[in-house]
Amino acid sequence: MAPSRQRRRLLLALFATAVSTQSPSPLLLRYADVLDLGALTLTLFFAAYAVGLVPSLLLAGPLSDRDGRRRVVVGGVVAALVCTLVLIAADVGGVPLLVVGRVAQGLASGAVFTVGTVWLRELSASDDHEGPGRVRRAAAVASAAMATGFAAGPLVAGLLVQWGPAPQLVALVPSAALLLVAVFALRGVPETMLERRPGRLALGVPRVARRAFWAYLVPVGLTVYTYAVLSLTVFPLLVAGAGFNAVFALVGVSALLVQGSAALVTPLATRLGPVVAGPLAALLAAVGCALGYLAVQPGGWPWVLPACLLIGLGEGLGMTSGVAVCDRVAPADRRGALLSAFYLPVYAGFVVPTVLALASGDALRGGVPILVLAAVGLLLMVIVAGPGRAALRAAGATHATPVVPVVAPGR
Repeated sequence: MAPSRQRRRLLLALFATAVSTQSPSPLLLRYADVLDLGALTLTLFFAAYAVGLVPSLLLAGPLSDRDGRRRVVVGGVVAALVCTLVLIAADVGGVPLLVVGRVAQGLASGAVFTVGTVWLRELSASDDHEGPGRVRRAAAVASAAMATGFAAGPLVAGLLVQWGPAPQLVALVPSAALLLVAVFALRGVPETMLERRPGRLALGVPRVARRAFWAYLVPVGLTVYTYAVLSLTVFPLLVAGAGFNAVFALVGVSALLVQGSAALVTPLATRLGPVVAGPLAALLAAVGCALGYLAVQPGGWPWVLPACLLIGLGEGLGMTSGVAVCDRVAPADRRGALLSAFYLPVYAGFVVPTVLALASGDALRGGVPILVLAAVGLLLMVIVAGPGRAALRAAGATHATPVVPVVAPGR
């Protein structure tokens, strides 16, 4: 099988897994509405996903460093398919199955996203017919595939929940079908970790990357999903409370704007390099959050659209620059471990809306806590632009990736 086909099959697995993780968003919002669960319970569903992610992110990368990429990714895609079927069955099992399904979904997707990104990079590096530009672009391509899946999943599910028949049953069927195709597609993708390292897992951040991790990767990681999840949970609930009716469709459109813009901006993140892309990601997230404050005011719902656009641009810049830094500062045999560590602050963003709802209580309805998160975004920008840039300079990872022309197949 041609190397380009192998990469496309792996990208399909990343895309399908991303679709499956975000497709439940409109459905969870519908359950919150039908069962009158409120903002706190809704954000807890997203936090449950993060609970599953934490052990997965800690262990999946190091496990793949030791036992190989293929075993972890294929197992993760199969598990994601099972989780989707569990969430479909939640129409009968209720809230307990929703929680179990979301926790297990976090376990599965964390493994696929972390190890799949590293696997794609190594597949690109092993192709003798591709130049170094393909390897450098691998992180951006993986981020774009996942962001596209994050956009398509809730858009399709949101439309089905808003206007489709039996939304509890049919909203997640497309993602289940995609995952099934991905499982079979991965059969033709070869292993890249040919040198096995038996023994204990090498957990944690490599010593050579610790300064860059704390000064750059952690603050950049916090900009990725903290604001994206806020736009898919708190924003719609408060907009609905302010009188807007088609809230399920709005979630789908919001996800399309957030994740679509995140996918489109990844080439720009590669060109700018981490020194510029990281602080810009935090700035865009902060401004988008400020526009979100306007959106949740009575009659302000149209502000959701530009807010989601800016938040998505920040997500794409943050994710791509963070993955690129991991690739540059980690030794080859610890790349999976460092990427797993970076994904911890990235997916910690799923918990932030829950903390916000718990800490602010009724004050959340007025939107002032949203402005507090906007201020946090500005603080993260200062950290990344100052200590973060110095850490990258010390690690020799400040340069932007040269732009390499993409040659169309067959030319």
